[in-house]
Formats: sequence, C-alpha cells, structure tokens
Amino acid sequence: MKVLPLLLALIFLNGSWAQIAYRPIPETDATWIQAEFLYGGFHEHETVTSAVYTLGDTLINGQAYIRFGSHGTRDWIDGYGSQNQTSGGGPIPYETGCFRQDTIQKKVYLWNNTSQSDELLYDFGSLVIGQPYPETTTNLNYPNLMVLAQDSVQLIDGNYYKRWGLGTDSSDSAYVSVIEGVGGTSGFNTPIHPVFEQESHLLCHKVGTQHIYEDWQTSIIPPEYSEDCSKTLSLEPQTALSLVVFPNPGSTFVSVQSTEAIEYLEIYNLNGQSLFSLENLNNSNTLNLDLNNLEQGIYLLKVVMSNGDTITQSIQLMQ
Repeated sequence: MKVLPLLLALIFLNGSWAQIAYRPIPETDATWIQAEFLYGGFHEHETVTSAVYTLGDTLINGQAYIRFGSHGTRDWIDGYGSQNQTSGGGPIPYETGCFRQDTIQKKVYLWNNTSQSDELLYDFGSLVIGQPYPETTTNLNYPNLMVLAQDSVQLIDGNYYKRWGLGTDSSDSAYVSVIEGVGGTSGFNTPIHPVFEQESHLLCHKVGTQHIYEDWQTSIIPPEYSEDCSKTLSLEPQTALSLVVFPNPGSTFVSVQSTEAIEYLEIYNLNGQSLFSLENLNNSNTLNLDLNNLEQGIYLLKVVMSNGDTITQSIQLMQ
C-alpha cells in the first residue's frame, strides 16, 4: 500500500516541475555578487569578491548580445578564513564581456573575443540526473561533475525556480547547484572548483531593487566588503588601477596591459609553484603571453611595476 502514495507523490512532483515556465537569465538591471577562495601556497589564501552587472545590449556579427561589466577586490590572507590577517591585495580592474541566450534550447553563451566565437556558459535544456554536467566554460571537472538531483526552490522574490544539484559522486550530496534564471550557486561566471582548497560562491543576485538570491559566505568575504546585496556601489569600478588582463578566461594567448611600465612578471599554480616568468622587459607596457604549455585551470599572475607596485591577479585558462 505504500507504493501508491509514493507514486502519487512522484506524479505530483513531476507535474509541479513541468508547470514552472522557463526562466531566462535576466538581461536588464541585473547584478550578481560572487566570491572565490583560492589556495595560493605558502599557507596563504586569496579571497576574490566581484560584482557582475548587465550594461545593455549590443550587436556582434548581427547577433544580439547583452554586455556586462565586472569589478571587485581581492585580499591575501594568512590561514583559512582569517580575514583579520590580511597580507596584501587590491582592487580588480574593470572588465567587460557579452552573453546571449537561446531561449528555445535554454542555453546561455559567452562571447570569446579571442576566438571570435561563442562558448557555452549554461545549458538548462539538457540536464539529466545521472548524466555528466555539460562541458561549460565554468565546468573544470568535466566529465566527472554529475547531475545528481533536480527540484524546485522558492527564492526571495516568492517565485519558484528549477534547480539541479551537481556533484562528483552519487553517494555524496551535491555541493553546488545551477538555478534556472539565476545561474550557478558557484557564481554567474566563476569556475565550479573541485572540492579541495578552492571555493566559489554566488553571494547574492538581484534585478533592479528586487533581491532574488542571497547566501553570504562570511568565511571567504574580504573584511572591507559589506554583506548587503543592495550596496554594490561599495565596489566601484577601479579606473585608476593600471593592470588589465584580457581575455580572462583565456586560452593560449593572454595580453597584459598596463599604464605603468612592467618590470617583472611571473605565473604560479595554486600550489605556489612558479611556472613562468619574464624580466628585463625594457619598460614595456603591453605583453602578449603564449601560455600554450599550461594546462586548463586557475593560475596566479604576479606583475611588478617599474614604480615598485606589485599586483597579483587570478587568471583562468580554458582549452
């Protein structure tokens, strides 16, 4: 007799799931605030907090895209979650990007300015429990990252959204989710890090003044950042910062540009091992780096300016 109630519950769940209309990613006046906690070696960690926000539409090759901006702040800290032991850091330069949506296929694409082509950011239309999560720009663990669960969740605006839980082992609970109409709980465009030393989180999401999602991770937020989704202006664009790395995420070639002459450059992996360095750069302001020998993943770029300033920035390489 227990089978019938269970069957009816499953029918009800599937029916309610099917009744939720597709929710595209918002394209107007939308903001995501996200954070990463990265292991930098030598018992130091880096917190990176950034705001991503839509800027209006544009045309690329006759196709409509949504422009977005991003800026933020970073801190080096000694010991996991010890924000009071800041050992350096600074603002993240202002960057822009573009995305477009295929609402029929329920896919979201990022424009890669280097390859002049689209890259898959989200695929809400083909998520199946027990199957690998699609090979998106944020999926660093493909094909091991699996779709483990699906349900609907009521968010702050009172509406229900479809949600999929992701993980690497069906015997474990999902450690990250993607929510239709919001993005990943790992962040809008931040990598989904494997569960070891690195983390990424969506802290909040809003459209206009309407808050949609909040999940403040106090252990990875820099001390000067306010836990308030309405105060995105606490991260004003840092136009005075002299370093820009583009594209980021990138693939084989990455350009480093600075208004200050660059004296020294070095790239580390997340274990603190030096992999690449350049010096005696003849006061160059622009460097084009061939990183073909580095594998896909997250790296730390250290740049020393001729005036003595040092800037450390995380870069992501895609295949």
